[in-house]
Amino acid sequence: MGDETAFCGTEGTDNESTGLAGTGENGCIYGQEATDLLLDINTAGDYVSVSGDMKFTSCSHTYQNHPQTPERFEVSQVLSDRSFSSGRHYWDVEACDSGDWMVGVAYPSIERKGGDQAYIGQNNKSWCLRRWCNQYSVRHDSEEPCLAHDPSCGRIRISLDYEAGILSFYELSEPIRHLHTFTATFTEPLHVAFFIWGGEGTWVRIIS
Repeated sequence: MGDETAFCGTEGTDNESTGLAGTGENGCIYGQEATDLLLDINTAGDYVSVSGDMKFTSCSHTYQNHPQTPERFEVSQVLSDRSFSSGRHYWDVEACDSGDWMVGVAYPSIERKGGDQAYIGQNNKSWCLRRWCNQYSVRHDSEEPCLAHDPSCGRIRISLDYEAGILSFYELSEPIRHLHTFTATFTEPLHVAFFIWGGEGTWVRIIS
């Protein structure tokens, strides 16, 4: 990603107090690589649109007629085509300021059929940040505490240290603002996971 890191907004706390003291001039995290990601259309729900470059996903009112594969969600979600089972990684996403969206990670064994267990954050197989009604919350295993921070920027960084069991979310305001960190013992590979709902204006885009 290098010099192309983009920031927005003017609010935030200093990096020293949020665990980002190791960031470089352009927001890169020392010891981590910006990870190139693509979405796996074979996991996309039938009302989830995925762009041709596999970087952009949006909520659609039109049935997408995706191939019916065992990996496909019956809910409005999509996973990345690659997963992580070791190492330190980060990726940046941009999302709309309306609708209901979640960004996070999930095990490949997450339920794909309908019901609460298929939604990221509603089980012990996934972790995510949610933005809804202009408020942030975090979700894991059906717990959803709200965060004190009001959204000020549409760009989010997700940072993963697999062996250390650390998953962190940052808002790419200027300076970067830490939102939340999960700690866990990961037992399966982790896919990037997106949920989108609330009309055709709801979207998430991979920008790293």
